[in-house]
Amino acid sequence: MNKKTFYFLTFIFMSTMIFAATNAGVGHAVEELMAHKMTLLVFQLSIIIFAAWCGGYLFNKMKLPAVLGEIVAGMIIGPYFLGHFPIFGFLHGVFPLSSGAFPVTPELYSYATVASIVLLFLVGLETDIKTFFKYSVAGSVIGVFGVVISFIFGDVFGIIFLNYGLGQAAGFFDVLPLFLGVISTATSVGITARILSEKKKMDSPEGVTILAAAVVDDVLGIILLAIIIGIAKSGHIVLSEVSMIGAKAVGIWLVFTVLGLIFAHKISGFLKRFKDRSTITIMALALAMFLAGIFEKSGLAMIIGAYVMGLSLSKTDLSLTIQENLHSLQKFYVPIFFCVMGMLVDITQMGSATIIKYGLLYVVFAVLGKLIGCMLPALFLNFNSLGALRIGTGMVPRGEVALIIVGIGLSAGILTKEIFSVALIMTFLTTLITPPILEKLFDNPKKGIRKIEDDLDLTKEEIVYDVPSEETADLLLTNILNAFEHEGFFVHMLDMENKIYQLRKDAQIISFKYYPDRLFFDCLKSDGPFIHTLFFEVLADLENTIKNLKMLTDKEQIAKEMFAIEDDSFTNNFDLSAFISPLAMKVNLKGNTKHEILEELVNMLIVAGKIEVDVKDEVMNDLIAREESMSTGMQNHLAFPHARTEAVKNLVVGIGVTKQGVDFESLDLKPAKLFIITLAPKDSGNPYLKFISDMSQLLATYEIDELTNIETVGELYNKLV
Repeated sequence: MNKKTFYFLTFIFMSTMIFAATNAGVGHAVEELMAHKMTLLVFQLSIIIFAAWCGGYLFNKMKLPAVLGEIVAGMIIGPYFLGHFPIFGFLHGVFPLSSGAFPVTPELYSYATVASIVLLFLVGLETDIKTFFKYSVAGSVIGVFGVVISFIFGDVFGIIFLNYGLGQAAGFFDVLPLFLGVISTATSVGITARILSEKKKMDSPEGVTILAAAVVDDVLGIILLAIIIGIAKSGHIVLSEVSMIGAKAVGIWLVFTVLGLIFAHKISGFLKRFKDRSTITIMALALAMFLAGIFEKSGLAMIIGAYVMGLSLSKTDLSLTIQENLHSLQKFYVPIFFCVMGMLVDITQMGSATIIKYGLLYVVFAVLGKLIGCMLPALFLNFNSLGALRIGTGMVPRGEVALIIVGIGLSAGILTKEIFSVALIMTFLTTLITPPILEKLFDNPKKGIRKIEDDLDLTKEEIVYDVPSEETADLLLTNILNAFEHEGFFVHMLDMENKIYQLRKDAQIISFKYYPDRLFFDCLKSDGPFIHTLFFEVLADLENTIKNLKMLTDKEQIAKEMFAIEDDSFTNNFDLSAFISPLAMKVNLKGNTKHEILEELVNMLIVAGKIEVDVKDEVMNDLIAREESMSTGMQNHLAFPHARTEAVKNLVVGIGVTKQGVDFESLDLKPAKLFIITLAPKDSGNPYLKFISDMSQLLATYEIDELTNIETVGELYNKLV
């Protein structure tokens, strides 16, 4: 090897080593930077979730929309307030102010973006297409006028704000006034829908018209957003370009919406192949994200694609199933979105007299835009002044839709911090002032329409089945829901706490409400015979089940097993003192019948202070009802009278002994002498059956006679404890 070759190879080798070392260092640095970013993101999300929950909870307590509390929480913990202070080893704070124009990190804003897709997907799913078409004429006219007038009012405000508030020359067709016009067109009917639901006005002419108008409002607002974003990207306004942008936006939206509605049942059939409801929901969300990506690639906002997919699936029987299963994901993502929106607010700007003044002026323009734009056409569409005012007020709140548009404008670099702050004030206040005003308007019993429609709700029927007890209602509830599912219905729990269900199969929709003493169905008259048939079959199946249960011949053997001790596995370490005191024990019961013994045991618990005297009748009724279903008399002179009752809040136990014995319809037909009474609350998971089981095992270690022959309470207590 000559020297030149040696030097050349040495040079190559050294260069390779230096390059490798350099890249290793770079790779290590990249890994460290990535680890830091991910650690920061984890901390940020955890703090946001807790802060958003606290904000929402506090605002709910004040009877205000939770979304406003989540925004305020974001403002407090965000980079413009507490977020930039050093903590947890982060020198610039957990929410440092980003070096660029956007105040939060791209990683965090990406979560907000996904949240906006989930949110608009749900908005689309919640759209009632049938209601929309029923009131499509009135809803379309009101929606179009509301958008046009609101857009003009918002644009005019933008000119005033920019010229006089910020000292910037602006005209009607400049980007910033146009964007403020788009923000003003937004309508969030979530707050309005809640009021309508509480007042039971969802099916009223005003209610369905508001919901139908909101669909048009959303669609036109989103198309306007796409056009304005296109104008902003082009940097100037040329009529031909604006026309092309508008045609493209309308064309893409229209094509995908029509295709979605046409092939909705095909999409539903595809999703149903996954069978599992959770998987169906996840795949539906994946389709929404896919369409959102297509719309973004086409130059439109992602939220439009998500909305279109939700709108397509809203007409299928999977709609509420997806909504129900997305609930947890919504509870995670959506508060993050609103909290991040709050973080984008520069609090120093919000304290500016100029921002506050023009923010309040924007509220006035925004409210007037919706009231004038929606009330005027409503007056010509069979609504009187009260009905028109209800509709106009219902369209006032901007809520999450406006926030999404504002966030898009800020992230795209279109909006300044000043305009963002003013827009947030408008969004906040229009969402805040609407509920109390709308409640007052609907408290007025006067009808909102001039001519009552003859066919309004005449096809509705209410079916009520009275049931003798809550236990019976619980049993029927489970079997009824199972029967509907077997008939191909999707069962949706609309309100878990109040047990309100919607039963849906294609276009067939039945509302079902559970009460402890009755079962209530709200349906079309044509569905009545089907419901009666189904209920009759449920009763027949239950009756057959009860007959089979009565044929069981091994009840005595089961009772024996309760007292069986295998392989000396039971040791006497059951701490009875944790459940009973000597005050709740009696060794000289005088009763001669089952009823007398039960009453004497209940009186003993009252004297011991375990239950109140005014609940005696309730406790007796619950104990007797339990005895009527099956006697609690076991064998070998032992009885375990027990019941779940609303008369107690905690597990209550008492022990009584009678020398002569009482007929308690025991399994071995022997008179009962030792009674362990147990009361447990109905709405609690107190393991009273576990107590009975442990107690029976403890008693199995004694001869019953050695317990029933004891003369004093103290001796019995010491013997057992």
